Amino acid sequence: MLYLVRHGQTNDNKNHIIQGNKSLNSTGRKQVKQTAVELKNELFDMCFCSPLRRTKQTLKILKKYHKNLPVVFDYRLIERDYGKCVGMCYDSIPNYTKIRWNNNFTIDESVETPDEVYNRVADFYEEILPNYKGKNILIVAHSGILRMTHFYFNGKPKDGNFTDFEIKNSHVLQIEN
Repeated sequence: MLYLVRHGQTNDNKNHIIQGNKSLNSTGRKQVKQTAVELKNELFDMCFCSPLRRTKQTLKILKKYHKNLPVVFDYRLIERDYGKCVGMCYDSIPNYTKIRWNNNFTIDESVETPDEVYNRVADFYEEILPNYKGKNILIVAHSGILRMTHFYFNGKPKDGNFTDFEIKNSHVLQIEN
């Protein structure tokens, strides 16, 4: 089973700012502590984690109950590269919520496309899944990575529109591997 955890809330999440490498805020730390309690009795064989600060902080809290869990930090799990848009408020980009995960629209050419994010997530799973069949794997990552994981296992949208899936901070997505 795959257990994917989105990092806890950051101030940028709260304020609708396109973020870079930010830290968890107090709400985010509380969210992750609750998630850690919910997952404390799960037996994980391995953990893969984005190397960004907010996911490392999330992992540190989760590991309270899984002290000996082996961890691999994998750059394919980092959040989408928003290029020149990092630091901008969502509201300053016309139709941002409708276009940000649709390949048919672009925000700025410096922004990684949804297909590019999907391809690196697919590459990650194609590499790890054969080695961990039937194992319990914890993955700590970002909303965009969990979004693409959902579509990797449930079918990539033919129209290039990846907007139909969202996961809240510190929530867990479980997928049979």
